[in-house]
Amino acid sequence: MTGFRDRGGKAIVWHGWADPLISAEGTVDYYKRVQQEMGGPEKTSEFIRLFMAPGVSHCGGGTGPSPSGPVEALLSWVEEGKAPDALDATLRERDGTVTRSRPLCPYPLVAKYKGSGSTDDAANFVCREEF
Repeated sequence: MTGFRDRGGKAIVWHGWADPLISAEGTVDYYKRVQQEMGGPEKTSEFIRLFMAPGVSHCGGGTGPSPSGPVEALLSWVEEGKAPDALDATLRERDGTVTRSRPLCPYPLVAKYKGSGSTDDAANFVCREEF
């Protein structure tokens, strides 16, 4: 990762917590090891960010909202210097209707309900530490 970082590389990694094929815990472990080896969370957040998707299976599917727009978020980070503080995530019906949205927060933060409004609307959530 040193060469990648040194050449200005940026990476957005996301993983569904409900992935039955590849362990989500393995991805978290890898991310923590990158942080450990490369200067800690503040340093590594300059070039790599991990977003965990509750209820999401392998590459999407499942009961939770999947990331919508990670490529656009990466382009904004690379081209405009705007690192993602969250990724938009949506759960859609087969006809494309959005039934739930959430922010996916940079690990280890999680989306917490603000206490009012629909629990199916991302606007009613904020990224915070899990207690």
